[in-house]
Amino acid sequence: MEQLVRFDPGLIFWTWTTFFVVLAILAWKAWRPMINALEKREAGIRGALEAAEKARQESEELTAKVEEEIRFSRFEAQQIITEARAAAENVRGELEEAAKKKADELVGKARDQIEAERERALREIRATVVDLSLSVAGKVIERNLTTEDNKKLVEESLRQIGKA
Repeated sequence: MEQLVRFDPGLIFWTWTTFFVVLAILAWKAWRPMINALEKREAGIRGALEAAEKARQESEELTAKVEEEIRFSRFEAQQIITEARAAAENVRGELEEAAKKKADELVGKARDQIEAERERALREIRATVVDLSLSVAGKVIERNLTTEDNKKLVEESLRQIGKA
């Protein structure tokens, strides 16, 4: 049986020589482009990572800014609601006051009208009483009546006044 592994110095020399020649050719022609491609890829990945980090930071900043604006908007909305309620309360108070004033004016006018009508009615009643009294007096004088007739005449006049 032959030996599977032999030690041949010439073969070892040419194997190493071929290895170094191929290594030199690869270093001269292929190594630099592969390294450049790897460096470009590394730079691209690094740039993408930096861009992603920058985008994340910007996103966090924008999120914080938006949250702050939302808080501010809510605060402003609450202030506007408070001011609107206060304004509505003021308007309601002013309207109530104006309505009360108008009602007081109407009540005052109504009282004045009632008083004027009462006075006019009293004047008319007085005038009617005077007219009836004069009429009765004239009839009494004309007839020369007895006391009993006078009483009947006065009672009749009073009934007529009651009807008027």
